[in-house]
Amino acid sequence: MQIRQFQPKNLNAQTVERLGRRIVEGHYKEGQQLPIEPELCAEFGVSRPIVREATKILIAKGLLNSKPKVGTIVQSKDRWNLLDPDVLNWVTQSLPATDFLDMLFEARLAIEPSAAALAAEKATEADIARIAAAYEDMARAPTVTDAIEPDVRFHQAILDATHNDVIRYIGHTLHNALAISISLTSWHEEIHAISLPRHEAVFRAIAAKNPAKADKAVRTLLADSRKDFDKKYSR
Repeated sequence: MQIRQFQPKNLNAQTVERLGRRIVEGHYKEGQQLPIEPELCAEFGVSRPIVREATKILIAKGLLNSKPKVGTIVQSKDRWNLLDPDVLNWVTQSLPATDFLDMLFEARLAIEPSAAALAAEKATEADIARIAAAYEDMARAPTVTDAIEPDVRFHQAILDATHNDVIRYIGHTLHNALAISISLTSWHEEIHAISLPRHEAVFRAIAAKNPAKADKAVRTLLADSRKDFDKKYSR
């Protein structure tokens, strides 16, 4: 049997990913102590310094916690940094897509409608121009895949238009989650066409400085996007 060889420069990243995935997938349970270093070295075929570095990285991502005289313990899920790109990717691939979307859409509904209403109050002409440009790029996109980037940019431009530093920061940290959410709901070419009027309604409400309409338009957009994904399984 041929043993797969990793380049030395990739060993750290490979070990972080493999160990991180095992934690997220439940191979190591919450509250469980990780195997001792020699066992992990043998399991992953790497040296102790690489295992130690991987452990430090996963502690920083909230998956592990090091306790004196106890060892390295797997953290509960509520401690994981779900906005970390690696953790988000591992969770996305380990959960059923419907469960992941339910979790993410709950978060988006808690943030985006109110942000759109605030943007309707505070957006400058430059902000509105950026939202309009993102929408126009979506409309010109030849395929649903090409529309994902301007779609993410559209939502980020709205969060930026609130001129609230906390909301803007949340938006930037949610960037990867937004991209995954939009890519999951954009599973068919016809989705692109039917989503454009929903986005236009949001843009028009913000441009018209109408907070109530902006809030409602985003709620409609998110609810309909979630339904679009469910259609994938009803065909």
